[in-house]
Amino acid sequence: MESWHVNRAALLAGAAAWLAAAGIPAGAAEPAGAGVTADAALERLQAGNARFATGNLEHVSNLEERRVALAGGQSPYATILTCSDSRTPPELIFDETIGDLFVVRIAGNYVTSDTLATIEYGFGNLGSNLLLVMGHANCGAVKATYDSIKTKTPLPPHLNAISDAIGPGIASIVHENGSLEAAIKANVRAQVTAAAKRSTALAQGVASGKLKIAGATYNLEKGKVTLL
Repeated sequence: MESWHVNRAALLAGAAAWLAAAGIPAGAAEPAGAGVTADAALERLQAGNARFATGNLEHVSNLEERRVALAGGQSPYATILTCSDSRTPPELIFDETIGDLFVVRIAGNYVTSDTLATIEYGFGNLGSNLLLVMGHANCGAVKATYDSIKTKTPLPPHLNAISDAIGPGIASIVHENGSLEAAIKANVRAQVTAAAKRSTALAQGVASGKLKIAGATYNLEKGKVTLL
């Protein structure tokens, strides 16, 4: 533990020296970080997505100094639980950069013990007061689960882990012949509920008003994120 503190101090000192040599003011490359309220974090995400959807990106430069400045620690202002789909990178979708977002990605954006552990770490240790569960249009994981329920054909190992996690939240949609889009939204809502239900730490955060858990979907064509 002692050696970690020494290394961290050295990294911070080195970063400060590099910034000074480059003529960059101390703290110029730091993210908003811990202390940002959940509501403020959500507003920042929405503003960033609006820039992304219109092609007016702001955070596309200064990556080198950002990387060096954050070498000693991180304080992301929001946690994003989203799909592993290659078309849904949160840092781009919300026009953010290194150190701003604590991202958890898994096909189907669903809650597991592992993803919960990561989310709890973001909230309890890094000060991220917003959890956004973000699904997306044409999600292959949700479609595979939808089709599996519809045809009563189990998915093969290890893909069945996806349908086991997503299935309960979308089963009623499938049985009512609802659309894939409806199932995608239902899955997001189910995972929002599951996050607080399965985690005492997150539930306490929500109850205290410090943590907010929100759901959203992402439109692949338009690049827009819509809150549910």
